[in-house]
Amino acid sequence: MALGIIQPKTEKQPPGTEYLVDNEQTSSGHQFEHSHYKHAKSKDIILVPQPSSDPNDPLLWPRWKKEAAFAFIFFNCIVFAACPGPMVAPGTVGLAMKLHVPIKKIALLSGYQLLVAGALGPFVSVLGTKYGKRPQFLFASLFGTIGTGICIAGFDQSSLTKSYNVLLAGRLVQGLGTTAYESLSVAAIGDMFFLHERGTRTALLVLTLACLSSFVAIISGVMFENLGPRNQFVILLPIQCFGLLGAIFFQPESQFLRTAPATVISSSEEIPEKQGGNTVTENTPANVPPTAPRRTFIQDLRITSGTHTKTSVFKLAGEIFIHFLNPAIIWVMLVSAILVAFFVGMAYTLAQNFSPPPYLLTVAQNGYFFSGALIGGILGTLSGPICDFTARYLARRNRGIYEAEFRIPVCLIAVALFSVGWFTFSWVFAHPQRGHVYLASFCYGCVACGTAVASTSGGLYILDAFRAHSTEIFVLQMMLKNFLFYAFSEFVNEWTAEKGPAEVTRVFGIVTLCGFVSCIPMYVFGKMNRVWVHRMWRRYLGDDEL
Repeated sequence: MALGIIQPKTEKQPPGTEYLVDNEQTSSGHQFEHSHYKHAKSKDIILVPQPSSDPNDPLLWPRWKKEAAFAFIFFNCIVFAACPGPMVAPGTVGLAMKLHVPIKKIALLSGYQLLVAGALGPFVSVLGTKYGKRPQFLFASLFGTIGTGICIAGFDQSSLTKSYNVLLAGRLVQGLGTTAYESLSVAAIGDMFFLHERGTRTALLVLTLACLSSFVAIISGVMFENLGPRNQFVILLPIQCFGLLGAIFFQPESQFLRTAPATVISSSEEIPEKQGGNTVTENTPANVPPTAPRRTFIQDLRITSGTHTKTSVFKLAGEIFIHFLNPAIIWVMLVSAILVAFFVGMAYTLAQNFSPPPYLLTVAQNGYFFSGALIGGILGTLSGPICDFTARYLARRNRGIYEAEFRIPVCLIAVALFSVGWFTFSWVFAHPQRGHVYLASFCYGCVACGTAVASTSGGLYILDAFRAHSTEIFVLQMMLKNFLFYAFSEFVNEWTAEKGPAEVTRVFGIVTLCGFVSCIPMYVFGKMNRVWVHRMWRRYLGDDEL
């Protein structure tokens, strides 16, 4: 066993087992092998995956190009994925009164939007794998912007019924702009950045997709009360136009067919024969002259760079759901997708819980309630550097060899945060007093922070262990999450009204802690599972890369 991880009896190591740290302990007797690896500027960190010699390899892009692409992915995750959903959450009661519809129909404005986003997932996965991520990001940016324009028009109709229907149509079109940014953004990090660079960036994307909705709720609550619901969308529209332009000019295609430089492998040390999912052969020099000229800025503006796989779209569509046979996918659903769904599902009921006595919060104050979640989400970004530190520390203790399971121990922090958050939340609702609203906001912040930590840990594990199929896996995660969002919009308000919010939060807490029990077998047997999954793909689908 390597630090508690059971080692499978195989000479060939699966993706996710890599040389990461090159120090005196690891290099003793292996200077020749390690000298053939390309290193980071810190010298003791080996680059994973090993970049190719092609100057168009996204791993070799200039720093400004990488950071600009990430900056606009991050920005567009906010304006197209994080903003639309929670814009109406603080004003749920007020908008229902304005449009003369039940509260449930306002919740469905977000529910149907997320249902569209989830249903679009398989198409985005197939098209993204076949034709690259850039066309999907451009499509999402365009239709997200159009959807906001339709929402604005919804408030200009001659009757309240027409206003609701047009507003609903706009929300559905906004859903078309959500899917790609929710499901492909983290996978794009794996395209452009090395293993030791992914932690903070993944945490930032998790912040936008899981927790930054709290900031949107704070702003939208104040705007709803002072400017009206229509102007929320009016202000969002030019921001989305800017994001659309950023996607056109600064989000080039990051998907790349990479042939990694080779290194000499020592079978006695069980060093991986793969680097980032690419086959490594012996005695191939690392510094091969470039085989293609560097693409110009204008050439990067093309909508698509051609096909990235010969596999048919029908086979790609079928392969998406085969990933459910992988126990690691079930695990990441438990500790990421379902927990985010609980966090957002609770948001549907907050205005319902805190607008009546004894709290008597206004629309703006309901928005301010999300301050706790915003602070918790921001603190949750620390999980990125913590994950990277843990990976390097455990790799050093493991003779320089990194295992993808080294991402999992960080979940212990999430367990503590969820325990405090959900169960104290339940106590607050069981003892309603106006002054307890501040403690409730703190509890929601703990839940937000725990959600960020768990999602970052799970996302990094998938990137490291199954990077070649990370697009399909993140699409599955996004689909489950959005279907749960829709499901909660159908019943959570009635459940809260009938049983009380104390029971709802208690159930969320119990299910959450039960889900985290799966981290133990996932850590211990994770490497054996990676070997099994790798063999399954090779045997049944003829896929030699994970």
